[in-house]
Amino acid sequence: MRKLSAENRYAIYASLLLICVIIPALPYIKGRLGSMPLALSLYWCVLTGIIFFILPRLYIIHKGDKDLTGYGISGGIIFIAIQFVPAVFMKKLASSPYDISVLGILFNMITVLPQIAAREMIRQYSFAAAYKTCKYKRAAAVIITVIFCLTEINFGGLTAAKSTKDIFIYGVQTIFPIITKNVLVSLLVFYGGVLPGVIYLSIIQIFQRCFPVLPELPWLLEGSIGIAFPIIYSMFVVDHVFSRDRYESKDRKADIKGLVSLLFATLFVWFCVGVFPVYPKAILTGSMEPLIMPGDMVLIKKIDKEEEINALSEGEIICFKRDDITIVHRIEKVLQDKAGNISFQTKGDNNNAVDERKVEPNDVRGIVIKVIPKVGLPGLLLRVQNKIPEGVVDK
Repeated sequence: MRKLSAENRYAIYASLLLICVIIPALPYIKGRLGSMPLALSLYWCVLTGIIFFILPRLYIIHKGDKDLTGYGISGGIIFIAIQFVPAVFMKKLASSPYDISVLGILFNMITVLPQIAAREMIRQYSFAAAYKTCKYKRAAAVIITVIFCLTEINFGGLTAAKSTKDIFIYGVQTIFPIITKNVLVSLLVFYGGVLPGVIYLSIIQIFQRCFPVLPELPWLLEGSIGIAFPIIYSMFVVDHVFSRDRYESKDRKADIKGLVSLLFATLFVWFCVGVFPVYPKAILTGSMEPLIMPGDMVLIKKIDKEEEINALSEGEIICFKRDDITIVHRIEKVLQDKAGNISFQTKGDNNNAVDERKVEPNDVRGIVIKVIPKVGLPGLLLRVQNKIPEGVVDK
């Protein structure tokens, strides 16, 4: 019997390991193991032991030092900060759904960390095997990353979607962040080994499962951060890796440029979602024509202090909350009851009648200070198929 070459053995080992990643993600197996988290954790520990103690060691040899551990640490911390800071300013923090007692935290770590370690060791081993055995190394790396993405996506969420809008929300909030996260982790593992990827994912998971309060951001903001940050940070990592190969003396400048780009991108996202005193909103209806047209963007100055709300007068355009929507209309009349409590009667400039319900002070979000034509057209195009109440700005 002909003996297998080392390259063929490496390919077989990597294929079997990838199958081991796929098996727990299969719907039937996933349903069974969901009620047995410790058994699943043991499964990942066994795989880690097999890779570490039994299989031959495989590494990708790169030119120069490629220690990306620091990038794994900083990436995890920055990602948490980008999510947590706007949640604090927007008052979108909620109690953790996890048990954060000492035993609960220990249980959370036992059920999460072995999975992260095993999956990233398999990712690295598969990359190394492909690097040694495949002619098209980059294509193999892409296929491996796609497999890891598919094992994380819950396709039940797609089948449960009842409309195009639900599919869009699920894609933005869940699917695309999974894809971009895996691209980033694959880059960290491919160029820096297992440790940077494990550290990056572990920092995020430890925070999510050990901290008493967690961000509960709107789906659009959560999805935007989940998509944008891994893309920008991946560019930063790639630039650092290749600049170190070619321009060793320019590392510091490349690092500073990358950090500045990341900072500006973060500030822009925070501005768009309302972290700062002034924030933008897209107008989706014609209730305020001709001053504000559908597809225009308005800049809104936040007002939440009692004296600021009491100072509002007739003719000013305010942004206020109505159930689960945000509306931009003009104050038609300031109302005051016998006890001195004020409320506002509002009306869209293009509407024939005043709004049926008066606006209470607690509903007021801010005052319009600037109209920017046509900048909000993308938001209008995304929601053109939905029936939008008059004056709605955002869901």
